Amino acid sequence: MGKTIVEKILSKNLGRSVSAGDEALFSPDIITAYDYPGYIDKYEEQLRELGIKRVTNREKYIFFIDHFVPASSAKEQELHQGTRRFARENGIKLVEGKGIGHQVIMEMGYARPNHFIVHFDGHISTVGALGSLGIGIRNSMIEAIATEQVSLVVPGTVRIELEGSLSPGVTARDVFHTIVRQIGPAGARACIIEYGGKGLKSLDLDERMTLCNQAMFLGGVSSIMETDERVYSFFKERRLDGYEEVGPDPDAHYEKIIHLNLTEVEPVIVVPPSPANTVSITDVLGTPIHSGYIGSCASGRVKDFEQAASILRGRKVIDGFRLNAVPTSTEIQAKISEMGITAQLIEAGALVSFPSCDFCVGRLGALADGESALSTGTLNIPGRMGSTKANIYTASAYTIAASAIYGKITDPREFF
Repeated sequence: MGKTIVEKILSKNLGRSVSAGDEALFSPDIITAYDYPGYIDKYEEQLRELGIKRVTNREKYIFFIDHFVPASSAKEQELHQGTRRFARENGIKLVEGKGIGHQVIMEMGYARPNHFIVHFDGHISTVGALGSLGIGIRNSMIEAIATEQVSLVVPGTVRIELEGSLSPGVTARDVFHTIVRQIGPAGARACIIEYGGKGLKSLDLDERMTLCNQAMFLGGVSSIMETDERVYSFFKERRLDGYEEVGPDPDAHYEKIIHLNLTEVEPVIVVPPSPANTVSITDVLGTPIHSGYIGSCASGRVKDFEQAASILRGRKVIDGFRLNAVPTSTEIQAKISEMGITAQLIEAGALVSFPSCDFCVGRLGALADGESALSTGTLNIPGRMGSTKANIYTASAYTIAASAIYGKITDPREFF
């Protein structure tokens, strides 16, 4: 029997054939983490307790400072200082001031087709858009850092076969939340989500990264996609070699196969208080909204800001509405500036900010009691963006821009 993409990658990593359900010790190609209280600082303490003074193969490690950026207190700066010292003493590559690590790790060429990458944060699944297998191993991260190996049961795979292409006003966010509506928030429980089909070729890399980023909200371990010329161009533009074709065998075994026609997808809203609460936009039209956020590791890319600007161009954000536009990386920030998108967003009344995770976690742009926000962030649980008595609705950049004009949830298709 043939193999799925995850079975192929993990077999290559191990040097022998493995299939879903097999358990083995794998050696990640890249071990990555970001600076946040209770993670890198704790790993340093645990390594000392284990008697490990220095990691061995430092080229395997890359750490990021992408929260509390810039630091707003001495305590936050002390956290960063500890991470800088730990990285320096171990010869670990540390990246700060470049944006959100899940994005920057791809831009820097650390995520390659057929690579196996581990992080404590499950949103590392974003790298699946490039044919890399990124898995969040929160409880086993110290094992990976200390031994450069991790015990893993090879997951089964749910195949999502995409057909057609998106209609005007519809985005990859809507695609993902349509899948949640179709198979449920546990529809890919403990599995890898493998995307493919002719419809995948109609999506650009920004859209694919959005789809892969959200794997955990289907109960998935991670997401991964077949590679094609869009992926290869990504590496060619950066003058990086070593990329390979990624795809399943024709006779691979899947736990289930889901078919989705992109042409039939319509705008979807995720309503509070759970990422499982997906509804058609028509069910919540007219809901008052006070704030909008376009950003995060899920949706702060060039495509998102192109979508928002296409609606806001020549229009204004309604008085009293706070629209925060936060690029995911400085590369994206520079690109939308070169394209004139930043100026268009500012002219419309948006606040364009520096790349960081801080709007997504409520450190910046926080909501007060009774307020409601539309967000492209990763979560809409109470307290995620400030007050536990605020409401967070998740939507696409198109929908957020349209709603910012009227101060209420608005169907973006009326602008096309």
